[in-house]
Amino acid sequence: MRSGSDGSNHKDLAVLAIVPVAVAVLTLASWVLAHWEIGPHLLNAALAVVAIIFGGLQRFTAGFKDAFQRKITVNVFVVVALLATTAIGEFRPAAVIVFIMAAAGALESYTLDKTRRSIRDLLDFAPATATVRRQGQEVIVPVAELQVGDIVVVKPGARIPVDGVVTAGAGSVNQAPITGESVPVEKFPGSSVFSGTLNESGRLEVRTAKVGENTTLAKIVHLVQEAQGTRAPIQNMADRFTMWFLPTVVLLAIIALALSRDVKVAVSVLLVACPCAFAIATPTAVTAGVSNMARRGVLIKGGIFLELGHKITHLLVDKTGTFTFGRPRVEAIISFNGRGPDEVLRMACIAEKYSEHPLARSILAAGRARRLEIPDPDQFVSATGMGVEARWNAANLRVGKQAFLQEAGVPILAPVDHEMARQSEQGRTGVLVAHNNEVVGMLAIADEIRPEIPETLRLLKTMGVQRITMLTGDHPRVAEAVARAIGVDGFQAELLPEHKQESVRALQAEGRVVGMIGDGINDAPALALADVGIAMGSGGTDVAIETADITLMKDDISGVADFMWMSAKVLRRIKLNIVFSMIYNVIGLTLGVFGVMTPIIAVIFQEAGCITVVFSSTLLLWSKRGAGKARSALAARGLAAVGSTEAVVASG
Repeated sequence: MRSGSDGSNHKDLAVLAIVPVAVAVLTLASWVLAHWEIGPHLLNAALAVVAIIFGGLQRFTAGFKDAFQRKITVNVFVVVALLATTAIGEFRPAAVIVFIMAAAGALESYTLDKTRRSIRDLLDFAPATATVRRQGQEVIVPVAELQVGDIVVVKPGARIPVDGVVTAGAGSVNQAPITGESVPVEKFPGSSVFSGTLNESGRLEVRTAKVGENTTLAKIVHLVQEAQGTRAPIQNMADRFTMWFLPTVVLLAIIALALSRDVKVAVSVLLVACPCAFAIATPTAVTAGVSNMARRGVLIKGGIFLELGHKITHLLVDKTGTFTFGRPRVEAIISFNGRGPDEVLRMACIAEKYSEHPLARSILAAGRARRLEIPDPDQFVSATGMGVEARWNAANLRVGKQAFLQEAGVPILAPVDHEMARQSEQGRTGVLVAHNNEVVGMLAIADEIRPEIPETLRLLKTMGVQRITMLTGDHPRVAEAVARAIGVDGFQAELLPEHKQESVRALQAEGRVVGMIGDGINDAPALALADVGIAMGSGGTDVAIETADITLMKDDISGVADFMWMSAKVLRRIKLNIVFSMIYNVIGLTLGVFGVMTPIIAVIFQEAGCITVVFSSTLLLWSKRGAGKARSALAARGLAAVGSTEAVVASG
C-alpha cells in the first residue's frame, strides 16, 4: 500500500518536472551553441526563445488575459518583467528566469497537491467490490451495482462499502476517516456505519442506505474540495494590494534605471517585486486548514468560515442531540409498598414489551441492562400518548402517565404525587407502574446528557465565547434542569423553529457574531441565518447538514473548539505568510534599486519567498489542538464540577 503511494508520488513529480526539464535542456543547448560558437547566432537565440515560450506560455496567456480584463495580478508582473528582459536581447537570462519559475512552480504545485490529495485519497478507502446476500447466497459484486436495501456482509478486516444500518452481528469499526475518532467504535444491530470505515473485528450484516456519490465519504470529499476553492475575505486584501503595487514597482524600476543607467537593474526590480508569495499567502493556509479539519471529522464549507470561527461571541445550541444523546434513559427507579427496583422494572418491561413508543424502548433497554427475564404479556393494549395496559400472570399491569392510571381507577396517594412533583422539578418524566389497582413504583426518565459537555463548554469560554445559550422545545422545567446540570449561561424553552431563528436575528442586531449548533430539521432556519451554522453530522438530518457551514462528523461539540482553534491558527498563519512575503519584497526591492541584483538572482530571491510561504502553510496540515497549560488548568478546575454534575444526573 505504501509503495504504491510512493510510486504515485514519484509519477506525479515526474509529470510536474517535464516543463522545467524541457526548458533546462533548451536553455543549456542555447548556451552550448553560443559558448562554442556552433552555428549562427540566430539558432542559439531561437532555442532560448522557444524555451521562454514553452516554459512561460501559461504565464503569458494568464498575464495578457488579466491585463485585458484590467486586472493587475502576479501574472501581469511576470509578463512585464519577461518582455522587458527579452526586449533588451537577454534571451538566455530570460530563459533561465522561466526555468527557475517553472521549477519553483512545479515544487509549489506538488506541495499543494499533496495537501489536497490528503482529502482526495479518502476515496481510496471505499472498496471496489462488496459481498451481498442474494437469494440465500453470498455473492461478490461491484460496488457500483449495489442498491438501497441490499444486505451487505462485511467480514473482519474488510472495509465497509456503503452507508447503512447494521441488521445482524457485532464488531469494532475504525471510523477515523469519517469522524476523526482514534478509537474503534463498537457496532451492533441498529448502529449506523459509513462507507470506507474498517471493520476490525466481528462479522456485520449491513442494510444499504446510501451508495456511490450519496455516501458520507463522497460528500466529505466534495465539500472539502468545494471549500478549498472558495476565497476568504482576507484574500481580497491581497488583490487590492496587487492593484496599487505594480504602479509603485514600475516607478521604482524607473528610478533604478535613472540611478544605474542599466536596463538590467530595472528588470531586476520588476522581477524581485513580483508579489507571488503575497498572493498565495491566504489560499495555501486556507487549503491546509480545511484539509486538517476534514481529517479530524470537522467539515468546513469555505474560507470565510475559517476567518469567522475565532470571532464567535455568542453560541446558541439546540439541546436534543447536541447537549444530550437525543434518546431517553431510565435515570432512577422509585419503588413503593416494599417492592424492589428490579421487580418494578420487570413489571414495566412486560407491559411495554410490544410498545413502539420511545419511552418503552428506554424501559426495555434498562431491563436488558439488568439482565431481567421479560416474558410476553398475555394481553396488550396501548393508549396513544397516555400509557399501556397488559395482562400477565392473572394480574393487570398499567404503565403510563398519572392521568392514565387515575382514569382506570388506580388511586394516587400523597407520597406518589409528591415524588412525581420532585422528579418533574429535576426535568425528568415520571412513568408510573401499577400492579392491579396499586401503584408499586415509578420510573424517572430523562434524555441522557453527554458526559463531555460541561468541560467542553468551559473550554469554549476560554476560547472567547462570551455566552452559551441552550435552545429547546422542551418544557421550561426540563430545560432548566439540563441547563443547570451542564452549566450554560442561559436557556430558552418551548421554542418553535421560527423562535430559534429570531434568537439568532436578535443577537446579530446587537452586533454579535453568532454560532448556532443543531442537528434537526427544526434547526435549519437558525443554522442558515447564523454567522456560522454548525451541524452534528453523524446523527443530524440531511437538511441540517446541507444548511450548515460546518459539519461535525463525530457527535461531539468539542469539534467546535477544534474549529475555533484552527480558525485562529489559520488567521495567524496568513498574517505570518504576509509578513514573510513583505520582508522578501522589501529586501529584494532595496537591493534591486541599488543595483545589487541581476535578473536571475532576483527571480531566485522572489521564488524563495513563494516556497517559504507554501511550506509555512503546509505545516498546518499536522497542527493539532494540544492540551496546554490552559486546558490542564481547566480540567483541574472543572473535574469536581463535572463529577458533581454526574452525581446530580444519576441521583437527582
